[in-house]
Amino acid sequence: MQQKLPVEIDPFRLAKSGLILEGLLPLSSMSRLSELLEDNSGNVNVKMHFDIDKVLNSPIMNGEIKASLSLLCERCSEPMVYEVDIVSSLAIINSERKIAGLAEQYEPWVIDNDNPVLLSNIVEDELILAIPLVPKHSHACLPKEAWVSSDEPENDEKPVSPFAVLSALKKD
Repeated sequence: MQQKLPVEIDPFRLAKSGLILEGLLPLSSMSRLSELLEDNSGNVNVKMHFDIDKVLNSPIMNGEIKASLSLLCERCSEPMVYEVDIVSSLAIINSERKIAGLAEQYEPWVIDNDNPVLLSNIVEDELILAIPLVPKHSHACLPKEAWVSSDEPENDEKPVSPFAVLSALKKD
């Protein structure tokens, strides 16, 4: 069920209540992510389940984030669509000292003050982390002329070393 997502949340309270938030966030509302995109139109499908981990007795958030991001291909400099489907499990903690005690399946989400958290910020962080370092099409997007052909004859000549002059001096 799609619902209107809140702008600000209290993750600790949501975890105690065991709430599930599900809805759409506009890509245009995420300024840091928008700088990396070719086009920031569209929405992010978000589903976050807040709960308490019974073993750790710690608040957690299991989330699913899906979006189609418009990136610039680094090979051909043309726009491309990059599908993102993120599944994350975050342990909500109030101190960095508690990171060492987390189970391996959780990434830390440190909230060290009582201020409400912008829901779009955590979604934006996850999306930025999912963008590849070098976005490129999955197919060969460059023209054939751009690829080096093995049909060309190899140049067997060795290049002249700039230090060849020094070897002549060494013999004297």
